[in-house]
Amino acid sequence: MKTDANIPSRLYPDSVDRPRVNPEAYQDLQPYIDSVVALSRLTYQSLYIIDYHRMNFLYVSDNPLFLCGKRVEEVQQEGYAFYYEHVPSEDIAFLTAVNRAGFEFFRRQPVEERCSYTISYNFQLYKEGTSELMLINHRLTPLKLDEEGNIWLALCIVSLASTSQRHTAYITQAYSKNCWQYTPSSGRWRLSETIELSEYEKAVIRLANQGLSVSEIAVKINKSEDSVKGYRKSLFVKLDVANISEAIAVATEHRLL
Repeated sequence: MKTDANIPSRLYPDSVDRPRVNPEAYQDLQPYIDSVVALSRLTYQSLYIIDYHRMNFLYVSDNPLFLCGKRVEEVQQEGYAFYYEHVPSEDIAFLTAVNRAGFEFFRRQPVEERCSYTISYNFQLYKEGTSELMLINHRLTPLKLDEEGNIWLALCIVSLASTSQRHTAYITQAYSKNCWQYTPSSGRWRLSETIELSEYEKAVIRLANQGLSVSEIAVKINKSEDSVKGYRKSLFVKLDVANISEAIAVATEHRLL
């Protein structure tokens, strides 16, 4: 176990009401699981469902990225203990803080809007049996609420991180350009300024994502190579990234295209 005794023993905040779910309600969950199983066949990303009532994983896809060398059944059985075995202590501390802040943010939203939010952040995982770390991106959105509006199930998507950023989290809302940013140093969510991309900047991202070079993009959008380089530079500043791969990831995640 790569944990610190001073780190809180649970990632679920004491200040948050646990969902209240009757055992009979679990008999109606197979359609949710089947839908996520189907989704897992369409994506390279790793998917799993957190059950906040039983504090375990209702479903884990067989993508090896998140499994850290374990079998699906082992990860499901371990539940939250899986994090403590495979996440370094400094990132456990971050996950504890961002979970607390995320639930507090969620509780302030109208019940009818709560399933429209997604939280995203990067953290590290130890590879099975080694001290080698890999940086992953973790996105979570409510899948099902209890009768009082508390999160019962959440769908999580794990992929290799496309940026090197750590200990910063973002919340976005479906069908909205709003984005809130959280850092442990601030201890609160801050509504970020809306990022607006020009049509040429969007075109550069879309074409770069198709693998086109600067010169090829210039031909496609009928601009000079220097103009394309200027659009790229502007993108890097607006999105606070270092390269076009990060720009593609951030623009996609924040629904800017």
